Amino acid sequence: MGRIKRKKAIPLSLFYLKFFAYIFVGILVLVAFLLYLLNLLIIKDLIYPANEAEKQAVAAQTMIREADSVTPGLVPELCEYVVFDFAGNVLQGTLSESSARKAWRAVQDNELSIGGTYYTIIKRDTEYCILQYHMIPQYKSSVLRKNFPAPQNLFFLAAISGTFIVIVIVAIGFGRALRRRLVPLTTAVNKIEQQELDFDISLSGMKEIDAILNSMDNMRITLKHSLEEQWRIEQTKNQQISALAHDLKTPLTIIRGNAELLLESEISETQKKYADYIESNSFQMQNYVQTLIEVTRSWQGYSFRKQEIECDLLFCEVEQQIQGLCAVSQVSLLWECCFEGNQLSVDHDLFIRAIINVAANAIEHTPSGGKVYCSVKEDNGFLSFVITDTGKGFSDEALRHGTEQFFMDDISRNSKQHFGIGLYVAHSVVLKHGGQLILENSAQTGGGKVTIKIPY
Repeated sequence: MGRIKRKKAIPLSLFYLKFFAYIFVGILVLVAFLLYLLNLLIIKDLIYPANEAEKQAVAAQTMIREADSVTPGLVPELCEYVVFDFAGNVLQGTLSESSARKAWRAVQDNELSIGGTYYTIIKRDTEYCILQYHMIPQYKSSVLRKNFPAPQNLFFLAAISGTFIVIVIVAIGFGRALRRRLVPLTTAVNKIEQQELDFDISLSGMKEIDAILNSMDNMRITLKHSLEEQWRIEQTKNQQISALAHDLKTPLTIIRGNAELLLESEISETQKKYADYIESNSFQMQNYVQTLIEVTRSWQGYSFRKQEIECDLLFCEVEQQIQGLCAVSQVSLLWECCFEGNQLSVDHDLFIRAIINVAANAIEHTPSGGKVYCSVKEDNGFLSFVITDTGKGFSDEALRHGTEQFFMDDISRNSKQHFGIGLYVAHSVVLKHGGQLILENSAQTGGGKVTIKIPY
């Protein structure tokens, strides 16, 4: 009996929260690393701190104010400049036209910062010199400043990329962890689907999933008990039906035998008529009993045993049994055996049963005085056993479904003694031998043609 293997469980919300915490911690570590890297570059004198441009602008004020004229050499490397006369006309500088207008507005309004841009206003005798700069870290190398994005932009991109990588890594870990938690659930579902109900259920350690697993375990136990009880009832029913069917065979044999004796004795026409009724109906009842035995016999549970059989003895036994069936139905048997092998690896009882079922079906649908053809030959590594009758042949429906259990064709080849068992059993036996059973109609006789092919 299966049982549940218990373990400490956490709620699903806490499971999710744990991975959100991983993302939060990962981002904090990433930001701390980037800040440390920026500080290290500043210490190593590779990057100016954010206020370096302001320092340079303040340091250059005196030189620019006292110089005879403003030249680019006087402007700090981290600053741009523009020179206005007192009327606001641009005399020289490196600022664009729009930037120059903003710089003049800073002069007029006496503002040192407009939209994140900073200005140092230096008043000379006849003009204004405006230094423009930004409060951001910058490379010390002019080549890097010219060809690469500003350090803070690179660090921002690194932060975005790093955050994305952290989220992806945590998401992958979350998926793997969740799959591990779901393994007990999928395992239980697969085993129950395969009707393997005697197993231990391992809990996932997640409360919500464990609740499902507990319900599935209750379902498994209930289903197991239900199937066991159903199997016991079915076995008992089959045993009772099979026992009853076998018990009926003896009195039916006696009735039929006595009816045949009456028919052989000197009796009146009326007595002969009644004896015929008894004999024919007892024969039909024997067929009903045989059908019950076929249905209740658990041949699928039969221990399949292949063994090497002498071909001559096997085919002789099959021919004798088919000949006996043909004699009872007043049908001629035409037997042809061209198989030259010495031995055949088959289950003796099942193989003969399959062939006899096919032959009985052919004889049943062959009119009195007709013929049944049986041929045995080798066909590309297969033993080919072909049985052809001279009846009406298979209908299209029968060709498609004739090997299905309890299929009874109402269109053609119908018979009161046909119960949809024979071809189904034969087909199943052939499959057990790794072969195939083929239904078709014979172009020569117009009747049904059944081919049994098994490897040898």
